[in-house]
Amino acid sequence: MNANVNTEYKANATVNQHALKANIVEFKDIQKQFIVNRHPVKVIENFNLTIKEGEFVAIVGSSGCGKSTLLRLLAGLDNDFSGEIKVDGQPIAGVGHDRAVVFQEHRLFPWLTVEQNIELGLINEKISTQDKTQRIEKAIALIGLNGFEKAYPHQLSGGMSQRVAIARSLVSQPRIFLLDEPFGALDALTRYQMQNELLRIQAQERITTIFITHDVEEAVTLADRVVILKPKPGRIEQIIAIDLPRPRNRSSFELHQLKEQVFKILTEDKII
Repeated sequence: MNANVNTEYKANATVNQHALKANIVEFKDIQKQFIVNRHPVKVIENFNLTIKEGEFVAIVGSSGCGKSTLLRLLAGLDNDFSGEIKVDGQPIAGVGHDRAVVFQEHRLFPWLTVEQNIELGLINEKISTQDKTQRIEKAIALIGLNGFEKAYPHQLSGGMSQRVAIARSLVSQPRIFLLDEPFGALDALTRYQMQNELLRIQAQERITTIFITHDVEEAVTLADRVVILKPKPGRIEQIIAIDLPRPRNRSSFELHQLKEQVFKILTEDKII
């Protein structure tokens, strides 16, 4: 089953647009460890990063370098760490409506319809029934699934299911959008379409986006900045600004150079 999807993202903006915007997210001296066989194992060390409002930041690195752990810390799903994470200058205290997460698996409830699954994103919102209905309708329109409101997950393609997961996260109108390899399980064509859809949504909603991926091409195509993590323990190796206008030509020499630059950093010290 296919829905009408706008696969061409049209905008003309670069990372320079964020130069005068305020900081919205701050990681300061983050340290994180797990206990394995009664021994502490450090997974994140000396992580410092500032993200501006409306910015799209991709974090790349090998499996086990702490990418997903960082996302969980910012989401407030794990509070066992040292250092400080701030949103709008205030330390976070657990989960909050200002942050929303999309995981690699869509995690839709199979017995609920599209609109019912999206409504779960409003479960803790104190709003009127009318406002709730309007938000759900807006979210469905945003992801291009008008006409599929009453469909069940088994009637949707993988890409459509992931768009429902995105709508469920955005329906609460968060300021910070966290995505943990959301397109990793999709086929190449659907992945390409979803990348363009994400760029369209991010620009339309002007939402700060932090995107976890191990796909270098995906990172340089989507992001304003690419944060490269070195593993064991996870720490920043380098941050590269992708100062190219959108829409980006995936076959351009400039994008190819950036991809090679990131890949070289990842491989020269056996980061991947």
